[in-house]
Amino acid sequence: MRFSNNTFNSTTYLPQRGIFSRFGQDALLFAALVAWVGWVCALLSYSRADHAWSSSGTAATAARPANWLGQAGAYLADVSYFLLGFSVWVLVAVLAVFWWRSFRNWMRGGGLPAPDASLLMLRLWTRRLLWMLGLAGLLVASTVLEWSRLYSLEHLLPNHSGGAVGYWMGPLMMRWLGDTGSTVAALAVALALVSWILGFSWGRVAERIGIWVARVADPSQPWSLNARAWWAGKVANGPWNTPEAPARTQKKSGFSIPSEPELMAETDAPASEPKPVKKKSSFTIRIERRLPEGEGTRAGRTDTARPETRDSDSASGKGRTGAAVPAEAVAAPVARTHANEPELGAPWKDTSTGTGFKPSLVSPPAKAGASKSKPAAAAHGSDSVVTAGGRGLLPATELLDSLAVRQETVTPETLEMTSRLIEKKLMDFGVEVHVVEALPGPVVTRYEIEPAVGVKGAQIVNLSKDLARSLSLMSIRVVETIPGKNCMALELPNARRQTIQLKEILSSPVYLNSGSLLTVGLGKDIVGQPVVADLAKMPHCLVAGTTGSGKSVGINAMILSILYKAEPKDVRLLMIDPKMLEMAIYEGIPHLLCPVVTDMKQAAQGLNWCVAEMERRYKLMSKLGVRNLAGYNAKIKAAQNAGKTVGNPFSLTPEDPEPLGELPHIVIVIDELADLMMVVGKKIEELIARLAQKARAAGIHLILATQRPSVDVITGLIKANVPTRIAFQVSSKIDSRTILDQMGAETLLGMGDMLYMKGGTGQPVRVHGAFVSDNEVHRVVEYLKSQGEPDYVDGVLEGVSAESESDWAVDFDGAAGGEGGEKDPMYDQAVEVVLKDRKASISYVQRKLRIGYNRAARLLEDMEKAGLVSPLTSSGQRDILVPSRGD
Repeated sequence: MRFSNNTFNSTTYLPQRGIFSRFGQDALLFAALVAWVGWVCALLSYSRADHAWSSSGTAATAARPANWLGQAGAYLADVSYFLLGFSVWVLVAVLAVFWWRSFRNWMRGGGLPAPDASLLMLRLWTRRLLWMLGLAGLLVASTVLEWSRLYSLEHLLPNHSGGAVGYWMGPLMMRWLGDTGSTVAALAVALALVSWILGFSWGRVAERIGIWVARVADPSQPWSLNARAWWAGKVANGPWNTPEAPARTQKKSGFSIPSEPELMAETDAPASEPKPVKKKSSFTIRIERRLPEGEGTRAGRTDTARPETRDSDSASGKGRTGAAVPAEAVAAPVARTHANEPELGAPWKDTSTGTGFKPSLVSPPAKAGASKSKPAAAAHGSDSVVTAGGRGLLPATELLDSLAVRQETVTPETLEMTSRLIEKKLMDFGVEVHVVEALPGPVVTRYEIEPAVGVKGAQIVNLSKDLARSLSLMSIRVVETIPGKNCMALELPNARRQTIQLKEILSSPVYLNSGSLLTVGLGKDIVGQPVVADLAKMPHCLVAGTTGSGKSVGINAMILSILYKAEPKDVRLLMIDPKMLEMAIYEGIPHLLCPVVTDMKQAAQGLNWCVAEMERRYKLMSKLGVRNLAGYNAKIKAAQNAGKTVGNPFSLTPEDPEPLGELPHIVIVIDELADLMMVVGKKIEELIARLAQKARAAGIHLILATQRPSVDVITGLIKANVPTRIAFQVSSKIDSRTILDQMGAETLLGMGDMLYMKGGTGQPVRVHGAFVSDNEVHRVVEYLKSQGEPDYVDGVLEGVSAESESDWAVDFDGAAGGEGGEKDPMYDQAVEVVLKDRKASISYVQRKLRIGYNRAARLLEDMEKAGLVSPLTSSGQRDILVPSRGD
């Protein structure tokens, strides 16, 4: 027998072996180490772009792989991650421990037993077999945990999270044990097998941790005295220890700070024999959860002082080392603290609300009316409030309501559970998908799903109703295409939807920083971000939705958004309300162009006037050489700043033309287009089409709303010229196709849930509309009424008269002409022109009187009825039947 030759000088003796047996052990250990290091290098340098077993890679990576070990390393890492995912590192760690133990055994002279010990060999191989089975179980448990909890890292792997093993075992365990049960079971198996494989006891680990905690908590340790001295400096330096500080009501706590005499008595004693504290200090520290900023102290909770960390000399203590602190080192900071007491007598400010734990509940804004004395600049910025005569004309956001209660958000546990449930239910229908991301919002939560290879998007779309039924939901909206991503999305309604107040939108930076006077607040998107739109860029908007879907509330939110941005001199409103209820509340505000129109015949006259105004503006812009209303107003303003005026080029007195002024934007709001078209007929469609085609550059914009989005109301002519659409909940897919040219609006939830489609995009965006109550609208309207009386424009609802023509300069195409005939104020002048010049043509009368073609034609028709001119002859001419005055 011989002893082993090693550095540990072990007394273990082995049977005599040859030099080749010893060399074989050395070579095996060295080869295992090299293989392990190479495997680790291959895993660390893994790249999905490399050409490997599960990926074809690119031409560049095929020629020169990114892996440190070349093509072999790329294949090795790819197969490892494909099978086990990131759990392969568990296998790497276990093999490292196994190699180290084998190396230690070899250094101590250990080796295989003698060949004749058959019973010992059987036990050894049985133990090794059990060890391998335990390792396999540990890997399975790790892959299941990775598949169920670390799915967000899947984009880094060639396969699913947890690899092929986790993808096979994870759904199986979740089906039988559920989400939480499978996680708990996998964690328990992993903890048990780790102790078996690595050969340690969790009980011994807990015992060692307890010993360490006991040593740390031992007051006789030197560092404990230093910490107590440091806290004593904190207490003495705080404002609660000053004579000016009032006595506070304290709550008892299990953690107390000793008083200064007790501390001095303890520090005078040796560190090995500390004196116990006999009486508790009157100052206690209460550990409580910090609330978000602006929430304040809850009712019923006693206000107790809490220590504040400061960078002062007295708070540093200079005694954070492990050695014992002498009494002089402790007394000096205390003395300086007493000397500085008069300087610290100011009231203590608790700055802890800005940091700390933030709960998952949304904090409500301040209540309405809490600070009504604040100026409007608090809500709109210092440069957004336009004043006239020393008064601010824009209302403040304090007139609007805030949320009265806090609103809960969707918890991460709910998101995780619903994600796995979606995968399971679709798998039951034979469709394999994987949820890659969940985006919770105020009303719905979007789950982005990645279909498996070979799964068509139409299969998921066709299963939307079945999936909604299996998930016990009213409806599910399927988003087939997400711009910039290669996945689909499912939008599921939340169990408790949040209320979005208009004040939140009007107070948001995206609204306040918008420079357009026609900025309208729509609501929030699916992730809770405010959504606003510029009506000047739309430039017209078509709104549709069934009764109770939130259409009228959405229009009120748009109108209030404009009223919060623009003064009456900048924006004028023409409101047409066939129902006589929705917009009557705005009667009397200074922004109105005329009283709220409820008579449909007057509505047609109002649209006629708008067409004439559009033509007049185009004539003026053409004469001034500008392209749009903004350029026209800029030119007028530049002339006024230079002390000059721009004369009206169409004035009836060219020698002394009246000066031109800035023109406001005109917003036409029609609450029920279907009723208007039913009463007036196709004429309204033509007027709306003309305005939609040409009125954008003239600063005239349309907001058309209807609760019946059928093809006889929203005709192709209107749809072609109104690119921006907003669809609230509708009753059928056909209605959704009518308004949006695609399905989706029939699956909305109502109560302000909408699909907003910008012009030219073709992809609707889901927006949850802002809510504004009638009381809020009344408060804003009353405020605007207090700023001044409305300045109605004459002739809007009656057509353009002779007097109004001097104001508006011209009458175009007879669109705003009078009633015609002898009732027309221009009839006598027309008769005089015809009889004097002996020409009875429409173009001649139109040119002489500067009126529209239709109006001139009506005048000649009435002359024919009166017997002044003959009917049209075969040559298209009219004979004058009244002799001239000279005959």
